[in-house]
Amino acid sequence: MLDVATALAACPIFAALDPIDRSRIAELTNLQRFEAGEIIFHEGDPPAWLCIVVEGLVKLVKHSDDGRDIILHLAMPHDMIGGVSAFGRRPHPFTAFAMLDTLVLRFAGEDFSGIMDSQPTVARRTLDDLIEQLTEAHEMMKSLAVERVERRVALQLIRLAARTGRTVPGGVEIDLSLTRRDLADMAGTSVESAIRVLSRWRVEGVVETPGGRIIVRSLARLAEIAGR
Repeated sequence: MLDVATALAACPIFAALDPIDRSRIAELTNLQRFEAGEIIFHEGDPPAWLCIVVEGLVKLVKHSDDGRDIILHLAMPHDMIGGVSAFGRRPHPFTAFAMLDTLVLRFAGEDFSGIMDSQPTVARRTLDDLIEQLTEAHEMMKSLAVERVERRVALQLIRLAARTGRTVPGGVEIDLSLTRRDLADMAGTSVESAIRVLSRWRVEGVVETPGGRIIVRSLARLAEIAGR
């Protein structure tokens, strides 16, 4: 079984540290496993912990006033979740669900702040990760406010292809098990609207969805739709 020291060594944020420093950090964290569908923390929970995903997949969901859920981010191995809340001492602004069986490194916010104080490389990587997450969240809010559904779905597929895509004959397969609901929640739209967009793109040869998978046949066309 994976232990804390091995998990830390495999995590890019700690990879540059020497084994002695990692062993000190290992004393401040633990590994916690969540089953698929289990909640890691709820929106509004106190910011007691931040986590780094070791294995699995986590969706960060914001509950809207009209009852819809919006997926703000899909956290994959080596991604940090809950950092902004833990450092800012504010309740979590979203709920974190394990989409697959997931393993995380869990740190108390104060302990991780101390690690950053003593390890500048960890501080720089953490800042880079948080800036990337905040930028993505800002782009999501802007997109929800002003962009058409088709463009929002295209942007999500482009991001997913960049992060998880694997080359297959004639295209790029998004190597995640996503439901139509997941894609709709990521784009901030209804399932029906997401299905209509995908159906139109299948006819146009932009995507294929065999057996529930998503294969992008034309990233260039998606980029055109997304205005990139």
